[in-house]
Amino acid sequence: MAKNYPNLWSKAQQWYSSGETFDWQRNQIFYRRSGSGPPMLLIHGFPTAGCDWVDIAAELEPHFSLIVPDLLDYGQSKNNTGKTYHIHDQADMLEALLEQLGIERLHLLVHDVGDTVGQEIIARHNEGSFCATVESCILLNGGILPAEHRPRAVQKQLLGPFGPLIARFMSRKKFMRVVASVFGPETRPDEASQADLWKICEGVNGRAALSRKIQYMKDRWQHEKRWVGALQQTNLRLLMINGEADPVSGGHACDAIEKQIPAMEIIRLPGIGHFPPTEAPADVSRHVLAFHEV
Repeated sequence: MAKNYPNLWSKAQQWYSSGETFDWQRNQIFYRRSGSGPPMLLIHGFPTAGCDWVDIAAELEPHFSLIVPDLLDYGQSKNNTGKTYHIHDQADMLEALLEQLGIERLHLLVHDVGDTVGQEIIARHNEGSFCATVESCILLNGGILPAEHRPRAVQKQLLGPFGPLIARFMSRKKFMRVVASVFGPETRPDEASQADLWKICEGVNGRAALSRKIQYMKDRWQHEKRWVGALQQTNLRLLMINGEADPVSGGHACDAIEKQIPAMEIIRLPGIGHFPPTEAPADVSRHVLAFHEV
């Protein structure tokens, strides 16, 4: 069953009309600040961008000062070098942004590849080397346990030796069919919504960037011990809000998390897939506010 998500692209355009940019290693990073209260850094997933948080941000702004960047090579963050940037690079970039903004303490709300960036941030926090004090972390669907991550065929193709060629000639319909397939059975975007999502996925760097961005999957395996260990060893309060109908990192991943990271609280969203910020923003917002007791 297909669902229409009205005004996806117009919401994204409005979101990007009110942000800022800063320079990092010759690249222009887009970020948006809003709200008031304790700082919260929101990190989006692959292959979309920070505008995924638009509906959730509206609910959180009365309670938190939100910092919402587009990761480098995503959305409206311009990759001027054409280089592949890895998870450690993304964390370095976010440290530079937080230092520029004078942020000394913050909460994390992260999704998908944002989970992995969050894990590196927590690893640095555990070591005492991160630029700010992290106070808590809420994670949404993502491959925090690489062994439980079940990527789609097109992700594996983009990761392979012909990935740059595949990305350059990837058709919108083919790619968006794959993206839609990881939504919940009742929340899959219809054709019009897929077209809007594709514009967000293409962003300012175009479809060729897909093969660069997907390299985070290799990073996960390379640094599995560090990043899984970061969650197992931290004293931070952790929450997973999980769309359990996600075939990539849904209910099966939660089952493993309960065993390997028992300190992490888990909330399962029945019928919701890989993109809770889009599929169930009201539920996510409610659980985030309850976690923070506001």
